[in-house]
Amino acid sequence: MPTFVPRQQLNAAAWDACVLASTQRIVYGYSWYLDAVLPAPDWCWMGLVVYDERGNYRAVMPVPLRRKQVAGILHPWVVHQPFFCQFLSVFSLDTSLDPALFLQAIQNRFRYGSSLSLNVSKPLSCEAQTLTTHVLDLSVGYDAVFRQYSSDRRINLRRAEAANWTISDSSDLNPLLGLFRLNHADTIRGGVADWAYTIFANLGDELVKRGFGILRYAMQEGRIEAGALFVREGNRIIYLFNAASETGRKKNARTLLIDQVIRDYAGQKLVFDFESPEKQSIASFYESFGSTRESFYSFRWSRLTAFERVLVRLSRLVTLKKM
Repeated sequence: MPTFVPRQQLNAAAWDACVLASTQRIVYGYSWYLDAVLPAPDWCWMGLVVYDERGNYRAVMPVPLRRKQVAGILHPWVVHQPFFCQFLSVFSLDTSLDPALFLQAIQNRFRYGSSLSLNVSKPLSCEAQTLTTHVLDLSVGYDAVFRQYSSDRRINLRRAEAANWTISDSSDLNPLLGLFRLNHADTIRGGVADWAYTIFANLGDELVKRGFGILRYAMQEGRIEAGALFVREGNRIIYLFNAASETGRKKNARTLLIDQVIRDYAGQKLVFDFESPEKQSIASFYESFGSTRESFYSFRWSRLTAFERVLVRLSRLVTLKKM
C-alpha cells in the first residue's frame, strides 16, 4: 500500500530516479519541478510512496496541496493542481500497480479535492472530467508532419517566413513575461496574481539552468514581438508558455516559433505536446498543425459537512449576483 511521506522527509534523488525510470516519465513529476510550482507558504506537496523489499522507491505519486478557503472557511490544505503542471501520474516501475489505490488514499486523507489532473486510466470512485491535450509524433520526420498542416496553417507559415522575423535563443525570461503582462493578462478572468509570475519565473530559470528549457524570441527591427518557452525532457517537448504582441499575432510569429522547433527535432523519437487549454479557438489552432487529441482526467471530490455545503451555495449565489 502507498505511504504518505512529507516533502522534507522524501529522498529527492530516489524520487527523481523512480520518475526517470518509469513508463509514465514526464518533467512535471520531478521533485525540483514540484518544488518550483508549489512554493511555500501557500503551496506544498507530499509524496505517496510504495517501497520494495529493500526500502527502495518502487512507485511514487505527488500530492499537490494549497491553502484555500472552502465555503469561506480556511482549510489547512486542500488537493489542488498547480499552475504550469498539465497533469501528474503514478510513476511506477511496476505496471501491475493499480492507480486507483493511490487516488483512494488521497481521498481518504483529504476531505476536499478542488482539482487533481492525472494521466491514468479512469477509476470509477469519484467524479472525473475528461480533458485533452494535443500532440504530434515527430518521429515520422518533418515532411510527414508538414503534410498534416492545414492549408491555412501552411499559408500563415509562408506569411511568417516572408515577414523576415529574426529568431533567437535566450535565457532571459523577462521579455516573455513582459509580453504576457501587456498583451494577455487582462484577458484572463480575475487577472493574474503577482505570485503566479514569480512561480513561472522561478520555474523557467530552473528549466533553463538544467538544460531542459528552450526559450525563443521572434524579433523585428530589434524589438521582441513574440516568445515561447518549450521544455524538452524524456520523449516529450512541451509548449509550456507563450506570449505575443499585436504585431506578433498579426504576422504569425508563434506559428513560426512552433514550426522551427518541430523542424529542429523532427525525425527523433519525440512527441510534441501543445498543452491544450479547454478553449476551442486555441484547440483549433493546435489542430491546424495536424495534432491529435490525447486524454487525461481531472478529479474532484468533497466530503464537506452539511453546513459547509450551504455556505458554498451561498457564496456561489453572491458571486453570480456580482457578475
